[in-house]
Amino acid sequence: MKDRELCSLIDTQSRQSIGADDYSADARSRAMEFYLGEARGELAPPSVPGRSRVVSKDLLDTVEWAMPALMDIFASSDDIIRFEPDGQEDEQACEDATNYIGWLIHRRNEDGFTTLHDAIKSSLITRMGFGKTYVERRQEYREERYAGLSGAEVEALTEDPEIEIVSTEPDGLVPPHALMPGADPVTYAVRAKRASEAVQFRNEGVPPEEVRIAKDTRVISDCRFIEHRRPVTLSYLREQGYDKAKVDALEADVAESDYSEDAQARHGYDGSWGGDDEADESQRTVELSESYLRVDYDGDGRSEYRKVIKAGMTVLENEVVDDHPFWLLTPILMPYKVIGLGFYDLVEDLQRIKTALTRQVLDNVYLSNNPITEVVVGKVDLDDVLSPRPGGIRKVKELGMTREVSVPFVAGAGMQIIEAVDAVRDTRTGVTEMNSTINAESLSKSNVGSEGVQALMNAGAQRLRLVARVLAETGIKRMYMLMLKNVSQHTDRVQQVRINGRWLAIDPREWRNRYNMTVSVGVGTFGRQQQIANLSLIGQAQEKVLPLGLATPANIYQTAKRTVEAMGYRDSEQFFTAPQEQPQQPQQQEQPEQSQEAQAIIAAEQIKAQASLQRAQMDNETRLTVEREKIASTERVAMFEAQQRIAIERQKALGDATIVVSP
Repeated sequence: MKDRELCSLIDTQSRQSIGADDYSADARSRAMEFYLGEARGELAPPSVPGRSRVVSKDLLDTVEWAMPALMDIFASSDDIIRFEPDGQEDEQACEDATNYIGWLIHRRNEDGFTTLHDAIKSSLITRMGFGKTYVERRQEYREERYAGLSGAEVEALTEDPEIEIVSTEPDGLVPPHALMPGADPVTYAVRAKRASEAVQFRNEGVPPEEVRIAKDTRVISDCRFIEHRRPVTLSYLREQGYDKAKVDALEADVAESDYSEDAQARHGYDGSWGGDDEADESQRTVELSESYLRVDYDGDGRSEYRKVIKAGMTVLENEVVDDHPFWLLTPILMPYKVIGLGFYDLVEDLQRIKTALTRQVLDNVYLSNNPITEVVVGKVDLDDVLSPRPGGIRKVKELGMTREVSVPFVAGAGMQIIEAVDAVRDTRTGVTEMNSTINAESLSKSNVGSEGVQALMNAGAQRLRLVARVLAETGIKRMYMLMLKNVSQHTDRVQQVRINGRWLAIDPREWRNRYNMTVSVGVGTFGRQQQIANLSLIGQAQEKVLPLGLATPANIYQTAKRTVEAMGYRDSEQFFTAPQEQPQQPQQQEQPEQSQEAQAIIAAEQIKAQASLQRAQMDNETRLTVEREKIASTERVAMFEAQQRIAIERQKALGDATIVVSP
């Protein structure tokens, strides 16, 4: 197949796809008008002067009430998507992949939050929120300057494929004593550009008007044709490394998306639409088409999935691929269709009804506060009637020539109808004041206790919980899988990254053939207090069974980590340290397991030894007692003898010769 035939085939399929027809553009344009509350189209005000022009913004209220809860789910944690291993050997790889991919999407990409925000909001408003996860290879140029180079050194620089010589100028002479025979005596100053290839893993939102997708597509991961059409500059094409001759030959063009009604509705409300053409030739724009389609390009009778990048009828890239880089968010699924419904489809009729009722209520209030004045022509000064003021004077030729015609105040009934419409909207969308915030008024309206309030909140959140689940399963899940695939295929070295306050060495090359990892989407962020309470109960149970060996310090650490994360803190390592990172304590040598008989013998010997020890202790105490008695008896005898000697000496001194010695 020739390139022109391939380009014609792509253009034909593009015209027959979803997004190319006027219906899709008109639907998105109307949805944006309803969201912005613009008084035109189906919300156009009455042509009667003096009537209310107010537009109810029910779609905006519904979307903006839903966005905080949805963004809290998908952007508050890096591991909202977890890769689960198929076997024990994959556990570490899955843990590393979960941490690294979440870090790339939410932290590494500077616009990670806005990418998710724009895609989710676009899906709620216009039914579809497209995103693109891809690898960008860009040629970067760094200017370098050299001085005092010889002719041979300049020639060596010229032969370097990574260096482009910009200018070469003489800057001096080589001293005669340093000049080699036959060498050029002149030195040169060289200004050059060094080219290098930069690889970036990108994740960005795509405006819906830039995407074309085959009408028979059921799931975004399996579509026979999908195309991204957008305006790009010639400088961008050159940076991507496309053939310079082909790029220079491209004629200026304007993308069809520039003129789409939904693009104008999205950009035109604040005056940012349009602009002057760039005078710089490098900023001249052309329409670039990036298509993924099944086609028999090589003529072997079997179609292959190919990536074709073209501008007009010029093919810039054509290669076989196994997948496309796009993911799609749609909040309400329709069976067997790739694009479902949005909140616009749920509240469109209610917003029109409420707009009409609100205008009638306001008109009634205006007329009640400013009644019509009936006058007799020629009997009243009309200037005084038309310009009333407090304390003013109304000149009449006869009494009773003016009369105010009061308008009955019926706005109260209209307000009741408006409240009924709001109730229908809350029931239809699931986005209510009750599951968004609790205030005194809503509690009084509910007329229930704390348990009833919790039940109402859970019931009201079921619709929004389902929306979150659908977004996760249809788009967010594929986004993570595409990022995992790109990283494992296009990373050539170990990555040193700082995740949750720790530096980790991650090697995505180990994940190359592990695309069958399952992804678990955690959408349980609704009700953080309930989640924290459940984790607290788990922690208490772990403490009770820890002595029995039914829980480990690692289990307790995981519970504490999840509790910290549920509280909204990302870096759980600042509060708890993983068991494997704690200082190793000297471990006692494990004794070999013994039989029951051996254990009984050992126990008997231990009892005997203990009894012998007790007897030895008693004997020792007896001996000590006897020795103490002997010592005490000897001391008493010595003391008695000393007393007797003292008495004899005293008697001798007194001259008493009779001494009686008692035994």
